[in-house]
Amino acid sequence: MRRTSILALAALGLVSASEDVRHAQVLIIGGGITGISLSRALQAQNITDFVLIEARDQLGGRAYTETLHSSTGDVVVEKGCNWIQGPGKEPILEMANKWGLKTTPTNYSDSVWFEGMGIEADGQRGRFLNEDEEAEFMSGYDNFLENAPGYSDWRTNQSLVDISVRVATSIMDWIPVNPLQWAYEYWNIDFTFAQTPEESSFANAFSQEAGIENERDDFVIDPRGYKYIFVQEAREIFGQDLDDERLRLETTVRTIDYSAIVNRDGSNTKREGAPEIVVHTDKGVFAAPHVVSTLSVGVLQHQDVQWVPRLPDWKKEAIFTFAMATYQKIFILFDKQFWGDSEFIMYADPDKRGRYAVWQNINAAGYLPQNTTNNVLMVTATGDFGRRNEYLSDAEITEEVMGVLREMYDDVPEPKDIVVPRWTIDPLFRGSYSNWPLGALDQHHANLGQPIGGGHSWLHFSGEATSAEAFGYVQGAWEQGILSAEAITACLGGTCPDATVYEAVTTCEQTETTIKRRGVKSGRGRGRGGSPRRHAVMQTKS
Repeated sequence: MRRTSILALAALGLVSASEDVRHAQVLIIGGGITGISLSRALQAQNITDFVLIEARDQLGGRAYTETLHSSTGDVVVEKGCNWIQGPGKEPILEMANKWGLKTTPTNYSDSVWFEGMGIEADGQRGRFLNEDEEAEFMSGYDNFLENAPGYSDWRTNQSLVDISVRVATSIMDWIPVNPLQWAYEYWNIDFTFAQTPEESSFANAFSQEAGIENERDDFVIDPRGYKYIFVQEAREIFGQDLDDERLRLETTVRTIDYSAIVNRDGSNTKREGAPEIVVHTDKGVFAAPHVVSTLSVGVLQHQDVQWVPRLPDWKKEAIFTFAMATYQKIFILFDKQFWGDSEFIMYADPDKRGRYAVWQNINAAGYLPQNTTNNVLMVTATGDFGRRNEYLSDAEITEEVMGVLREMYDDVPEPKDIVVPRWTIDPLFRGSYSNWPLGALDQHHANLGQPIGGGHSWLHFSGEATSAEAFGYVQGAWEQGILSAEAITACLGGTCPDATVYEAVTTCEQTETTIKRRGVKSGRGRGRGGSPRRHAVMQTKS
């Protein structure tokens, strides 16, 4: 990395003449899992002239711990990612074994179900169900789940349009009509994708190739935190004290100016040499011919970082087509365990689908030590309900969750502490992880990860959302860092990979129906002057 005067950049209008610029071959924006993976992969290729820029005072991104405090001892919990999932040789499991990360297998079948009375219970209480009653409301969805992958792949092979998970469940005769069915469906869909069946793409949620194989589904219970394994990997690059000059913590990116690598119309520049992309932060200016954004889809959507020039339409369409979901894990600490030993406690709310539906016993066998004064329950809120929770105070959340617990159990004490994550309103994250919504096409996803630039200078996009096979997973974040490093290595060697951009994402031709709307005539609307609003019904030409 070199530091130079910036008269040349000032002449181009990219910085002021008084600013000092730090140059490198590669700039990495974001010190999360992808940023660490990318740094390691570059170093492995003997590319050492890079800088990793992170806004927080620590590495790990969405691998992040919080602490429940008690006079009898603190408990560390995972605010962000919590599970290691995937086949046995996947890289996250290998790292967990390498660094001795403590985990325990998740047993989703170890559950009890409670049929609740709802928000306005007025002292009335619901009841726990027996196994026969549970099997009765589960069978319909289980039948759908068994046949969904085959049906999804059949639709794809027939070139049929993608449908929502809700449409698919209805076609396959799973139509939930009571609170227990709502809760069971929530556990199987929303609890995984953090979005509703109406929002999620059936093809990308239930195809044979969707997601990653869950041969392992281990819950991290290590007091050092899930982030420990990633920080340890980073220490092998940046030193035990993380004091390498190439690591810039507490440095917030404000603007990414890539105008030097594109023409005025936004097309790739043909300029000779390797013009630099300029990154403005609150701690100075950085410049490099290769800049990698690992910013989440949510951050990109909120435009917390400014782009000069504005991102091209094909890139913005991809960014705004994908979803940044909300997955809120609320941890509650008690001085005694008043619940049973089952790993999961399911609450079926009659008023609102998914309202505090999934409770996890963090004192179940294999989790935290039992028979202590530190006893923890975790309840999950997702989607709109989770986003709504982020605007409530901890006291308001506590009142709500305690109301549910006191309907289910007797002699419930006041909690000692509570942790309420707020990922979506955090400007550094803007959500928990990405999801593939209905309407997003493969071309959109390809565009999401495609770089901008040409020649020897490129603005790259990486992160879990850009993974076609493991979006939303820790594994996807790690592997995308490696892929980005491979692309940069090839570019620096003079053979940049082809960047296929779909500047216009198209589908089959659509035409307006000939159905006439009653009361709508050309040139006038009902009740108001001027042209009416058109509600065009679309049909597909075969």
